[in-house]
Amino acid sequence: MSLRYLFIDFDSFYASVEQQFQPRLRGKPVGIVPSLGVETTCCIAASYEAKARGVKTGTPVREARYLCPGIQFVQANNTRYIQTHKKIHAIIHQIIYVDAVLSIDEMFGRLPPHWQPAEIARAKALEIKAALKAQIGPYIGASIGLAPNRFLAKLASKLEKPDGLTLIDFEHLPEKLYRFELEDITGIGRRMQERLRIARITTMEQLCDAPRHTLHRIWKSVEGDRMWYALRGVEMPLPETTRQTIGHSHVLPPRLRTFQGAHATLHRMLQKACRRLRSIDYYTDHLHLQVKFGFDLRWQGETLCFPTQDNVTLARLLNSLWADHPQDLPEPTKVGITLTHLVHASSHTPSLFAEDNHPRRMQLQHAMDQINKAHGGRSLYYADAHQAQRCSEAAPMRIAFNHIPDLEFES
Repeated sequence: MSLRYLFIDFDSFYASVEQQFQPRLRGKPVGIVPSLGVETTCCIAASYEAKARGVKTGTPVREARYLCPGIQFVQANNTRYIQTHKKIHAIIHQIIYVDAVLSIDEMFGRLPPHWQPAEIARAKALEIKAALKAQIGPYIGASIGLAPNRFLAKLASKLEKPDGLTLIDFEHLPEKLYRFELEDITGIGRRMQERLRIARITTMEQLCDAPRHTLHRIWKSVEGDRMWYALRGVEMPLPETTRQTIGHSHVLPPRLRTFQGAHATLHRMLQKACRRLRSIDYYTDHLHLQVKFGFDLRWQGETLCFPTQDNVTLARLLNSLWADHPQDLPEPTKVGITLTHLVHASSHTPSLFAEDNHPRRMQLQHAMDQINKAHGGRSLYYADAHQAQRCSEAAPMRIAFNHIPDLEFES
């Protein structure tokens, strides 16, 4: 009884959801894009029919047209994806306790001891697949991996895509891992691949054979030891993580590719970020702006302040930074904003100075948050964001890899 983890990886989730909801797309190559009619953008997802022709995440639209004539481009519908994700989560949760949602298309659960024998674990996986097909639809496939630890269960879920079901148990190790390339492994990016190459480790077989002290030396930390244990099916406790940043970035639609439009969009993103700050009760003392002019030139600015959740304070800092941006440049095409150095309210010490402490203004902003939560995020806002608030394409909701927006206060 060693199959402790069941890992679910949904296949081409965005494209599969569109094929489920739009019958005309079924069986056809589909590319999901942020905005239609913008040839300079990239696919953020592709259906398996498109992937078979070489289209993948990050493929530019023009290249996708060349690789896959007849590809159907669909504008991302993040609200639909989040709603579908929540329905799927609820269905799976009725069958097996979902320990964690890692992203919009990945989640896992731990199997209790009496479910860990291979035949029972497989039956639970098949039950999940059947429930999804019956209650969501047959076009949203799920690949499931079963293994002694979460690391191997995730790898197992990738071995038989799409709609796969794979077991990796101790008896299959390490041979079953040899099918992977090093870049397929979470935690092995380009820099780590270079370190491994220097250590003459270029294949999964060599990685699995490497002694623990060798991996510790290559990783230069205990993470190398974690990798050694993970490859052997041993479950290691994960280090505690804390939220580090809140941010938004956005490729500007043509109508907002002006200095005024970029400025308004930055303010809209700042107001969204501040709402998120207040919703999770964090404070920030670092504001960072990034702007791309044309397609090559980049500018950024940053400033510090006393830790705050106050939109007005941060908006003044944004205006001060924006005043210093270069003038003789092409029109802005992309903007981004990041709040860093986050501190939870439980560790925050209020300022003694009046200019850093505005209780009545914070009461107002919390009231605005409640109204926007009930009636949509464009209901009440500060005037600096007015031009962007009127444009539905300005700073829309985005789904990050490890963050699923809350529909109650995102819009």
